[in-house]
Amino acid sequence: METHMTKLTHTLLALSVSAMTLGACATLEETVAEAVAETRRATLDNAQLVGMRGDSDGYARVELTVSDELDQVCYDLNDTRNLDEITGISIHRGAYGQNGPVVLTLRRSNQGGFKSCVSRSEWLEDSMERNPAAYYVQLATSRYPNGAIRGQFSRN
Repeated sequence: METHMTKLTHTLLALSVSAMTLGACATLEETVAEAVAETRRATLDNAQLVGMRGDSDGYARVELTVSDELDQVCYDLNDTRNLDEITGISIHRGAYGQNGPVVLTLRRSNQGGFKSCVSRSEWLEDSMERNPAAYYVQLATSRYPNGAIRGQFSRN
C-alpha cells in the first residue's frame, strides 16, 4: 500500500511530464496545484460591485487553487468579455455585499495574461480553503480604475 507521500510523488512526476508536453499552455506549478487541491471559482460582473458603478456589460471568470502541499496560491483569469484594458486584479477579504481589504494582488504572467502561482502565508491559504465565500476578486480597467467588475469565490 502506497503512502500519501509516494502517491504525491507519483502524481508530481506524471504532472511534470504532462506540463513539459503542454509547453506554454500551463506552468508546472499550476498543473500540479490543480491536481492536488480544490479549485475555487468566481464569476465577475458589475452587479456584485458595492458602492460604485462599474462596467455594465463586463464579464470574466477567475479560478483560484490553494495548494498546501506546494505552499502555493495559483490563479487564472479567463473568459473576459466587453472590458477595457485591465489595469489591476486583486483578491479581497469580504463577504458578499461588503467591501474588504486586499489580501492578494494578481500579477500578469510573462506570457501576458493573469495566470500564475505565488507563495502566501499559511493562515491565508487555510482561510481561503475553509471559507472561499469570505473572499472576492475585483478587476479594474482603464475606464473603471476603482473597480469594473467583481465576483465572490465559491467551492464549485
